[in-house]
Amino acid sequence: MLNNNRTPGAIEKKPISGVDSKSDLLSRRSFLKGSVGLAASAVAAGGLILPADAQYGFREYIPYDATRDIHYGTRYGEIEHHYPEMNATGEKFTFVRLKYPGGDWYTNIVNYYRWPSDHKFTEVLAENTTIDVEVREHPQYVDIDDEGLFAYPFLYMTGHRGIRLSTEQVRKLRDYFERGGFLHVEDCDIRLNGGRGGLRPHIYEMLRKVFPEKKLERLEMSHPIYHTLYDHDEYLGGDKLIPGISDHDEAIMDGDRVMVYFCPSDLNCAWEGRPCSPGGNKQREWAFEQGMNVVAYALTR
Repeated sequence: MLNNNRTPGAIEKKPISGVDSKSDLLSRRSFLKGSVGLAASAVAAGGLILPADAQYGFREYIPYDATRDIHYGTRYGEIEHHYPEMNATGEKFTFVRLKYPGGDWYTNIVNYYRWPSDHKFTEVLAENTTIDVEVREHPQYVDIDDEGLFAYPFLYMTGHRGIRLSTEQVRKLRDYFERGGFLHVEDCDIRLNGGRGGLRPHIYEMLRKVFPEKKLERLEMSHPIYHTLYDHDEYLGGDKLIPGISDHDEAIMDGDRVMVYFCPSDLNCAWEGRPCSPGGNKQREWAFEQGMNVVAYALTR
């Protein structure tokens, strides 16, 4: 779908030119991985098996199979718990979903519309870029309480409802960002609550706790995050482009570097195959391209 003849931006598609992509990816990944000891024996010890929702008294909305360490949908679909030792060399990029307490962190992966969103995006990323992507049978997630969280330079987060982080989890996220980590977060349905969004107010609250000294800033289309692989001069959004509500993205910045990329127009639902309004398939293609832009930006900035 995305194999076109465009001239890419600062970081090119296959083949990448002007950038030693492998060394960039390794350095971006390794400094996080080296900052903490990896919990290689955590599954055997039982330390990471209990879902975060259960630990903090929140309802677990989808089933969990402790024998296989997976979540699964009530109709179909599995989400595999990813651990750093599954990619021991750190040479592959894993698109990993962040599991957090208090909300539907698994949105669009199970009980999906046409296909599992994250898995589809992972396949598109592998096919259309020279990033060495780890493509597994099932979509991947990491629990916010996993010790190995710091092995992942990129995390993805979405949902429709609350986020209920403990003080310790807030500190851990702050530490993750201070070590160079990157979060791509979305509201899965900005139309909820009269256009205020389902997850958006909870994202704002979470970020106020993590970064009390910072505020979300509007991202202009001239920002490099829209021009790493594909040049995007017009904001087409995910599947829900609504003027005045979800017609631009926001970010938490560290100087001129994006640490948190917040997209209210929902790229993930477009990746899942849902109808995109008002732009149809052109809008869906933009959503896949922008997802790749964000990953490329996160791995090289």
